Amino acid sequence: MHKDETAVRHRKRARFAQASRRRIAPWPAVLIGLLFLGVVGILFAAGVRAPASNTQGEGTSTENGLVAATYGHEPYPEVVAQGGVVRLPLSEFEDGRARFYAFVGGGQPIEFFVLKSTDGVVRAALNACDVCFEARRGYHQEGPVMVCNNCGRRFPSTRINVVQGGCNPAPLRSTIDGSSLVIDVQDLVAGQRYF
Repeated sequence: MHKDETAVRHRKRARFAQASRRRIAPWPAVLIGLLFLGVVGILFAAGVRAPASNTQGEGTSTENGLVAATYGHEPYPEVVAQGGVVRLPLSEFEDGRARFYAFVGGGQPIEFFVLKSTDGVVRAALNACDVCFEARRGYHQEGPVMVCNNCGRRFPSTRINVVQGGCNPAPLRSTIDGSSLVIDVQDLVAGQRYF
């Protein structure tokens, strides 16, 4: 071999060696991508969500700072306890329409609804259930049924506080005292885990 051929060959080898050093191996990028997807998947599976105070719908705080505990509505009227109980006039429920309220316990709103069912009984329940509560969507009324805003299941008003568990509205104990529906604050605070 001539010196010229040897020099050309050395230059080609040097260029090839430099090019392979500059090339980034694809496995680190793939590994980083898989790691990112794994973290996102774990967070999704764990149900991580943004704090409620920052994620409610538009205009969801009142002048006194009350924030809706579930999505898609303004905060419900706040009820205040006196003597360890909340009292609501039974006359409010004569039309059979569900009325939604919020009680603040431990600095957190706890939502519930009250309605007079088609059998004439005034019933109360939390605005959440054992299955869908993490979605924070609550219920709405369609005639004589309450409908889960998350899964769409329908519950006859006559079954509120009779059937519990699953997607049924979480029961809220109440009593009648004269012309008032009475709910103990301890029963409301026990429902705090749903919100």
